[in-house]
Amino acid sequence: MSYTNRDGMSITTALIISNIVVFLINNIVEVPALYGVANAMSPETEPVLFVRGAYSWFTCFEEGQLWRLITYQFLHANIWHLVFNMWALYFFGYAVEYFMGAHRYLIFYLSCGVAGALFSSLLFGVGVLSTPDVSLLAQYTPLGDLLNAAGLNPEEFWKLVPMVGASAGIYGVLVAVAFLYPRSVVQVLFPPIAMTMRTFALMAMGIAFLTVTLNGNNAGGEAGHLGGIILSAVIMWIWRRRARERG
Repeated sequence: MSYTNRDGMSITTALIISNIVVFLINNIVEVPALYGVANAMSPETEPVLFVRGAYSWFTCFEEGQLWRLITYQFLHANIWHLVFNMWALYFFGYAVEYFMGAHRYLIFYLSCGVAGALFSSLLFGVGVLSTPDVSLLAQYTPLGDLLNAAGLNPEEFWKLVPMVGASAGIYGVLVAVAFLYPRSVVQVLFPPIAMTMRTFALMAMGIAFLTVTLNGNNAGGEAGHLGGIILSAVIMWIWRRRARERG
């Protein structure tokens, strides 16, 4: 499915192209690592846009770089991270854009991404999610210098953990499609079975919830997915309720 708005290129197409361009630039140009974003054990240089645009609680709120709530959504950790996200956006984004209109769709997409970053930080902040215990490590490695420079205790290491990816916005789009076309059938690659959009969305939500609950691999990323899912579900529930009230 493709969709072109009256002004030319669709928002979904523009988002896909933007993510690809950002990925290419990010893998060509490197700058000195920024302590608020970089892992203390990483090389001295990192991709320029990762340093300037990745989200972390510290850089965003304690250093006042609020733009990171948006820019992190256009950054990806590796080629497969990018391919999977853009594949999902290509298959689901156009339908939601056609329904919402270009401008509302863009606001919706980016808002789900913002919700993902904030929800992930919230779960770390209240202790639902935890980062590795770095107390001993901080005494004998550059990690201690990093924490001291940021004015943080080892228990606050989560504030420095970077987040990148378009997943929260895309999960928001996925939930919107499930609300709009719940009985549409999608073919899942892993496992290779067909299921309705409603079932597919519920399965994605279940995986994210279990990963967060068990503090499993990429729990912070899955918390971001949940943030996008929750905001999207609230928005779409309000829309459906208002639609029913209008008759």
